[in-house]
Amino acid sequence: MKYGHFDVKRREYVIDRVDVPVSWTNYLGVEELCAVVNHTAGGYLFYQSPEHHRITRFRPNGVPMDRPGHYLYLRDDETGEYWSVSWQPCGGPLKDYRCRHGLSYSVYECVRGGIRAAQTLFIPRGESVELWDLALENTSGRPHSLSVYSYAEFSYHQIPIDNQNFQMSLYCAGSSCADGIIDYELFYEHARQFMAASFEPDGFDCLRDSFLGPYRTEANPLAVERGECFSSFEKGGSHCAVLQKKLTLAPGEAARLTWMLGEGGAEEGARLREKYRDPAAVDGALADLARYWDGKLSKLQASTPDPDLDVMLNTWNLYQSEINVIFSRFASFIEVGGRTGLGYRDTAQDAMTIPHSNPEGCKKRIVQLLQGLTSMGYGLHLFDPAWFGPQPGKPAFKSPTVIPVPDKASIVHGLDDACADDALWLVAAVAEYVRETGELSLFDETVRCANGGERTVYEHLKRILDFSAAQVGRHGICKGLRADWNDCLNLGGGESAMVSFLHVWALGHFVDAARALGREEDGAHYEALRRSVIAACQRELWDWDW
Repeated sequence: MKYGHFDVKRREYVIDRVDVPVSWTNYLGVEELCAVVNHTAGGYLFYQSPEHHRITRFRPNGVPMDRPGHYLYLRDDETGEYWSVSWQPCGGPLKDYRCRHGLSYSVYECVRGGIRAAQTLFIPRGESVELWDLALENTSGRPHSLSVYSYAEFSYHQIPIDNQNFQMSLYCAGSSCADGIIDYELFYEHARQFMAASFEPDGFDCLRDSFLGPYRTEANPLAVERGECFSSFEKGGSHCAVLQKKLTLAPGEAARLTWMLGEGGAEEGARLREKYRDPAAVDGALADLARYWDGKLSKLQASTPDPDLDVMLNTWNLYQSEINVIFSRFASFIEVGGRTGLGYRDTAQDAMTIPHSNPEGCKKRIVQLLQGLTSMGYGLHLFDPAWFGPQPGKPAFKSPTVIPVPDKASIVHGLDDACADDALWLVAAVAEYVRETGELSLFDETVRCANGGERTVYEHLKRILDFSAAQVGRHGICKGLRADWNDCLNLGGGESAMVSFLHVWALGHFVDAARALGREEDGAHYEALRRSVIAACQRELWDWDW
């Protein structure tokens, strides 16, 4: 079954059939605000941290899948028929819908009821606001009277509390709407979010249960069904962002409407409403985002005999790695922001992909990974950089209820929970960064170990290589320890061909670095070790017949 295709010229993945069997997601934003959205506008928004500063709510692994999201509803006020621009949550004939995932933007298109609609979601650079840009066109031969409604469900910031502690999440937040701007506040965090629009709203709702109605879902909201919002708001409860606009389109007439969902209170909403009231400003922000990605992608473009390989190399591999370095993989629909931090090998792999396009981000991650390295030479498989230094993203607030704090002495796990391959990836990441930037001085910078003490970067890398050299089984092949690259294998002391191969690769990177630094004795020692590991691999892992 074919669901979509790559549009090489526009650098988009186009989903022509939107009932894909699993989520096809995109990340919006390149700075502090991020939205993770799927092919039907399902997903969530967060500021700095998906675990500790979630803005909109998301119910992972639910049915129907990927709800709620950032939805726009259209209603024909003459017939009462209504639908969502992004297919879900209302559904409808598949032929009427399409999604286009681009570089930090997503577009949801539908042609239905004589109306062509396109909802573009993106986050402008330099601002903590998500824009919902809606383009409408009457393609029929008669006038259409329409009502358009936004919908997003606000979340309590702290995800463990939002999911588990309703004493907090239902009683420590409030909403209001004044001057056409919805203001959502979390009292104990002294934090606020807003929704504003480029138009004067004809209605609003701030309470989820009022807008949807009892025993209803996002698929059949009562306010849309009846054609009028309830003007609901209160302190406490579950909150949402609904701004309604009524308009009439003559045959062939087009219109643009923009909603702004962002970090900050009503004052910030008023500022950004003025900034993006003009569609030209919205277009300019989207064009600026395109230039940002053009600048990164232009650093390296490949031409090979395989056009599909070119597509992946020239756009999507770099895009994924850049996004992962900015926000980490914990924000994905796999982790769903349920914890904050870094996977050791994942982050090293992402970092080594971007030294040419994002040297600052690459070095930041390298230093964080070094801080998550133990004095023995193995990395902490999953860790939060905030454990070892200041990191924004965890708003400080005095909770009115008891929230136990784990003992920091327990965060450094022992050898029994070490994955044999994790830290070896860091050797290659450091080497690739220095090759690209020429910053040989990095090797002599000092970074603390996760369990105390400090070493130069160069000494950290030596300890990684020495650790793998010591952790070998009876055949001379590296042990898998708790796991190798396959986290689910759990070798329990068995040997891993993959880790020995990786050890050879990392040793080669380090030998190059030692020689570039003029440290010939180290170069000779680790080259001899590299050759001995190769010999063991050839002796034990190759039958000379395959």
